[in-house]
Amino acid sequence: LVNNADPIVSIIIPTKNSIRFLQNLLESIERQTFRSIETIVVDGQSTDGTVEMAQRYLAQVLEYDPGIAIGKFDAPHRRNFGATMSSGQYVYYVDTDMELHPDTVKEAVELCTAGAAAVIVAEQSFGTGPWARAKALERLSYLGDDSIEAPRFFVRSVWDELGGLDETLGGGGDDWDLHEAIKAAGYRVERTQHAVMHNEGELRLLPLLRKRYMYGQDSWRYIKKRP
Repeated sequence: LVNNADPIVSIIIPTKNSIRFLQNLLESIERQTFRSIETIVVDGQSTDGTVEMAQRYLAQVLEYDPGIAIGKFDAPHRRNFGATMSSGQYVYYVDTDMELHPDTVKEAVELCTAGAAAVIVAEQSFGTGPWARAKALERLSYLGDDSIEAPRFFVRSVWDELGGLDETLGGGGDDWDLHEAIKAAGYRVERTQHAVMHNEGELRLLPLLRKRYMYGQDSWRYIKKRP
């Protein structure tokens, strides 16, 4: 249900065989107390029912050609592409393994209405097994630290002015870079009261190490740009 009297929030979700967690995220979007939301799924040729799941929740599904991405980490490309195709006055990109508090979007819109250009929505992890508990502890260690947590919710005009995410950066560098650009431009960044829950599932060490290795390969680009 969309109330056309409210500004539209475009929620951008990159997917690739994301059926494992996607339903929980989409249900959390449906439960938002702020109702003027368009959900855009940017899918990278999923074969596991991800697209059908997104369509069941009335999300707009955009097909994404991974061949246009530079390097291995294409999240910035997908997020920018989804934002370009969106119509909202606000852009909010999330991952498929996140679950939003019912007031997340409402809080972020209110903060922007009061003058913020971007909003940090902190993350708290949960899952099963010792590595998921370790990840949860790691996130708690920098909860409230603006040098590590970066905004994902933006006023659209500011997003467009700064050009969105730097697509040459990966491994989280795209998030941090845009945060630095927003602060350098003199814009205000606020944070919501409620955190997003990040579902780590049954986190295993080897896949975690592979992911961190992939992120690390891209980190030098961010370090070079933001020494």
